[in-house]
Amino acid sequence: MGASAIGGWFRSGGGVDVRPWVRVAAAHVVALLATLIAIAVDGGASARPGAVLSGLLVFLGFSVLRVATVNRRLAITTLLLDAVGTALLLASTDAPASAYTFLAFAGAWWAAHVPRRRTGLVWAVAFVGAYAVLVLPGAIRDRDLVSALEEASVVMIVGVLSDWLVRVDRRALELNEMLGRVPEGAETVAIREGLTRALGPMELSLDVLLAAARAGLTVIQAELLAYLQMGLTNQEIAEATKVSEATVRYRLTGLYRTLGVHGRKAAVEKAMALAIDLVAMGRPTVAPR
Repeated sequence: MGASAIGGWFRSGGGVDVRPWVRVAAAHVVALLATLIAIAVDGGASARPGAVLSGLLVFLGFSVLRVATVNRRLAITTLLLDAVGTALLLASTDAPASAYTFLAFAGAWWAAHVPRRRTGLVWAVAFVGAYAVLVLPGAIRDRDLVSALEEASVVMIVGVLSDWLVRVDRRALELNEMLGRVPEGAETVAIREGLTRALGPMELSLDVLLAAARAGLTVIQAELLAYLQMGLTNQEIAEATKVSEATVRYRLTGLYRTLGVHGRKAAVEKAMALAIDLVAMGRPTVAPR
């Protein structure tokens, strides 16, 4: 199965990635189940039928709106309003011992999927700020400050980790798409089936080295860029060059820094913009008659 088919299994028509929707929906389902269990175990004021019904309705409202807006480029004010609203729900349901705390965890996870920088962290900071105003005074009065600080800290950690996980996933998806665009010629198929049998360390011609030198690349970086243009993964590059994947990642970082880009796609595009088509230049050419 090709990389494009693997990536396409997770995508709906029109090239829309459905995985974030599934992940956010699943997170809210899990959060709802955990909340119901916490309410059943609690048995306190928050477990009164009227309070439970209103709390769950608010919970479901947040969940539906979040799932419906996954992957949309929302305004920062929308994230702030969601975070403050979540803090208000917790404050009105016995925070820092609220059974609805799981909604905050799901909220940080949802916010991380908004296509902006560090939205999970932004949401978490807004939540903690509202939480400090609404909950901490009562927690200090009731001598429950430690629990309140623990709850706020966990939400902050979830926000930071969510940003990191979503960023890693997006980069992996970009690599899949890049591999899917590589023509499945005989050479590429041979590499994918058994790189060690089809390709050893690439011997670059003088023309390639001169073109790479003009861009400020070393010989190793020129070879590495050629592999990127062929659509090889880090593991395949490691097998071709007989080094570890960690070394490949380190060398990629140096290549990106030299080219002034971030990521494989940008590196290949920059190389093409500089007219450094290393793969084509490394292949034998037929002299014109």
